[in-house]
Amino acid sequence: MRRFDLRMTLRLHRFEIVGFGVLIGLLSIAAVVVAGNLDATGYGASCNANGGLNPMACEAMGRAYYDIQTSQVAPVQSILIILPFLLGALVGAPLVARELERGTTRLAWSLAPSRFRWFVVRVVPAVLIVFGLAFAAGAALDRLMAALEPGTDMANSFAGYGSRGVVLAARATFVFAIGVAVGAVMGRMLPALIMTVVIAYVGLAGGMNVHGRILATEAVFVDDQTGSGVPGALYIEQRIRMPDGRVVSWEELSVLVPPPEDGSEVVEWPPAGFTYVALVVPGERYRFVELREVAALAGGSFVALGIGALAVRRRRPG
Repeated sequence: MRRFDLRMTLRLHRFEIVGFGVLIGLLSIAAVVVAGNLDATGYGASCNANGGLNPMACEAMGRAYYDIQTSQVAPVQSILIILPFLLGALVGAPLVARELERGTTRLAWSLAPSRFRWFVVRVVPAVLIVFGLAFAAGAALDRLMAALEPGTDMANSFAGYGSRGVVLAARATFVFAIGVAVGAVMGRMLPALIMTVVIAYVGLAGGMNVHGRILATEAVFVDDQTGSGVPGALYIEQRIRMPDGRVVSWEELSVLVPPPEDGSEVVEWPPAGFTYVALVVPGERYRFVELREVAALAGGSFVALGIGALAVRRRRPG
């Protein structure tokens, strides 16, 4: 890949890349600063970890901590999560579609030794930039989540799963790849952008649903009503353990032990002897789960980019 090709690719998309780069950079810095402000209150380290040895001091620290959460964390976190997906869509969809729509491909393809090389020259720098910026945002959100979950080992915690770290970057890159493929097939920027949003949303939602089902098969039962007593665990659902040791869902319980009908006298339900349990994925599984999703998203991204390359190869010059 020649330096001239790289410079031309970046120049064609400099507005999106520079604009989003500045926004993500500033918000990433803001996230780190806000995380430092949360740590500076001392609430997490002094009160949560040590049980609050000085109630009056902890109350003051708690107010400062939650004031920062409300006024600073919410806007920074929400915008920083959204930006990588917007970056992926707004860079990916026009990457090929813009040149097809403007007709610049006629001359480029007549001069280029191969369309595949033309495609690679445009895609590789863009995908590296999208992933790099999204990863920077994910790393900043990782730091912010660590401040929101004081005392938690984020490397073994599902807190904020999917909205931080490398998973966020992989999802944004997947959106970019979908945009490239859709743009190459449709050849028009605005329709390609709209379809990218729709397809990426369906693809990510469907993937998360399938992954959630897989995680449910790997989860374990803990004697905890909500699973909050297990550090870093991913909560799946609540179930009921019967006196004979069987664990059943609420639907199964309502069939085995029908609840009292409306209007009847108040009766304890579930009856005595039935206990709540939670189905959770232990936090120690986080890195494996993260790696599995990133690998699946990388595979999906390669497939989408392959579709884009095939569409470019088969498209007529005019």
